[in-house]
Amino acid sequence: MALIKCPECGKEYSDTASACPHCGYTKNTQKYGKELGTGIKEGLKGLNTVCSPKKRKTCILLNVIPILGFIIFMSIGMSTTNDSISYIGIAFGLCGGIYQFYVGKIKLGIIYTITMGGFVIGAVLDLFKLLFTKTFKDSNGFPLIY
Repeated sequence: MALIKCPECGKEYSDTASACPHCGYTKNTQKYGKELGTGIKEGLKGLNTVCSPKKRKTCILLNVIPILGFIIFMSIGMSTTNDSISYIGIAFGLCGGIYQFYVGKIKLGIIYTITMGGFVIGAVLDLFKLLFTKTFKDSNGFPLIY
């Protein structure tokens, strides 16, 4: 058992430990930052973690716009006899998975696109994760903080 110096905080810790007990640095932290190219270091609840370079506000907009467009155009289309307005609502509904593509979840994006946002239930649950619990993660498992 040897002591190694943490490149993040400069303190020594055991080489058998999976992470630095002082700052939480792991060997994977640096690897993920290089993979993404723009890994952002951010203090989250006192821990030194890596967060997603994707923007949370952009993801929220990509989630809300198709839901609102679907609801508005479908309600207008059903109240009138104009089918073209209903088709616009369906087009908005088919864009319900676009935010999943944005964060890199391709398979889930395809499923959400085919099912119009998981029958809108999945899209609303993800919106709840984005707005209130802030636990929505990208394809690498990093939280969307900004």
